[in-house]
Amino acid sequence: MTPTVCEIWNVLSKWAPPGLAESWDNIGLQVGDPNAPVQRLMVALDATENVLEAASEQKVRMVLTHHPLLFRPVSSLDISKQLPRLLAGFLRKNIALAAAHTNLDSTVGGVSDLLANALGLSDVKPLHTSEPNPPSVGLGRIGNLPYGCKLSEIMHKVSSMLGNPGLLVVGHPGQMITRVALCGGSGSDLWPMAIDEDADLFLSAEIKHHIAREAEQMGKAIIDAGHFYTEWPVVPAMAEYMKQQASEEGWDLEVYIFDDEKSPFGLWINENVKTGEFVPGARPLLSINTSFF
Repeated sequence: MTPTVCEIWNVLSKWAPPGLAESWDNIGLQVGDPNAPVQRLMVALDATENVLEAASEQKVRMVLTHHPLLFRPVSSLDISKQLPRLLAGFLRKNIALAAAHTNLDSTVGGVSDLLANALGLSDVKPLHTSEPNPPSVGLGRIGNLPYGCKLSEIMHKVSSMLGNPGLLVVGHPGQMITRVALCGGSGSDLWPMAIDEDADLFLSAEIKHHIAREAEQMGKAIIDAGHFYTEWPVVPAMAEYMKQQASEEGWDLEVYIFDDEKSPFGLWINENVKTGEFVPGARPLLSINTSFF
């Protein structure tokens, strides 16, 4: 039996219920016919031109991403611009696009749970819950390491398991960590909850400057491991989930991962810095142009 776009979304919704999505989010079908049959499904973090091209080449009929393509109303379909051009590309190639975002962040086994599990945390619970959702779901996670370890050990582990060669770190490599708060993706808003839960370390991405400074003054540690790196593990998890569900439903469905996806940020390393060396923060070396005064 061949599933439809709508049936695939409904099955994913059993894992990541739409009701868990934040009010500002735009999850679900972004482009396409909900009743279209799907024999090939591709999973990716972002909807991009490269994803569309790969999906077309592999005759994929639906792409499932974590990040929605549409966050705000589109005021024009001028295809000389990137977003309308990409939307038109999905329509022209008859490929549906759907996204599971903050509902997949909050659900059990979602983005942050994957990170917590990879770090070996125990007694894990959400950092932020909201009614009427059960206490087992919510944004971020807080838990305990099996034993105290140095921040440097966690830095190495995070870098290795996420494939990120460059971490932004607040704290001293030798300080001991036993309790870890985390949030895949942009997590600055959860910093107050991490403090309330007495976390020694906050692992997330896109940490704001004032939060980093506050952590420094409090003797807390932060690892900013990048938005892409902290969320990408959910891509193979989504693919595996859909494969299992397809088998249980008796669907004729092939599931692919867009495996050429990379962080949009590269890393430039000063030639004077040794690989693997922890380099503390410093001031920019700029001369001031007084002609402006």
